[in-house]
Amino acid sequence: MELKDKTALITGSTGKIGRRLAGTLAAEGVHCLCHFYRHKRLADKVVQAVCRQGAHAWALEADFRREDQIRRLFQKAQKHGPIDLLIHTAALFAKTPIKTSTPRQIRDLIQVNFTASALLAHLFVKSLPHSDRGNPSAKIIFFADIGAIRPWKNYSIYCAAKAAVIALTQSLAKELAPQITVNAIALGIVEGGLDSPQEIAARKKRIPAGTFVPVEEVLEAVKFILKTDSMTGRALVLDGGVVL
Repeated sequence: MELKDKTALITGSTGKIGRRLAGTLAAEGVHCLCHFYRHKRLADKVVQAVCRQGAHAWALEADFRREDQIRRLFQKAQKHGPIDLLIHTAALFAKTPIKTSTPRQIRDLIQVNFTASALLAHLFVKSLPHSDRGNPSAKIIFFADIGAIRPWKNYSIYCAAKAAVIALTQSLAKELAPQITVNAIALGIVEGGLDSPQEIAARKKRIPAGTFVPVEEVLEAVKFILKTDSMTGRALVLDGGVVL
């Protein structure tokens, strides 16, 4: 797919990956709808950085724990023109031992990490004009986690929600072909995600590649997926070999 003058809805645009992603896509000529939650000043800086590169950008707020706000976000986003790319990086990460977790914690993790993914895909697909073209005219990228592939102790709800995202990716890839490709990126530890030097050293010893995932490689992976029309239904794992 040629990315120039496409419009992307990027969720979690104030996160470590989201804010860099907006700038990366702007350099490709993509206009960016930058979702944020609470951090308006940072979202405005992301928008300004995109605009300095010659693309258009807008900041849109929504709490993904609430369905009405997800629907309102999409309605506002559509006012800026048709959306070609949905890139869902927003997530909620929390330790939830099943014995001590509250129903609210469980609901929020499932809502933000899985239900919001499905609802955003639903709204995105409904907004697209029907096309019989052989080549994809729209793309969806979800962000999963290697915890979906190799779950961790005491994070069962988060890991289950991310596993559901991978299943959603695979099923939608079949359902929406050939107009829309649907892929996911399953990340291990991204550089900058840990602060303790001792923990960093200990974790790296357990990674076959001996390194965390550079943000730059995540950005390149997104561009690769967006530009590769033959790829769909895949969960691209970037983890240094942890799940081997």
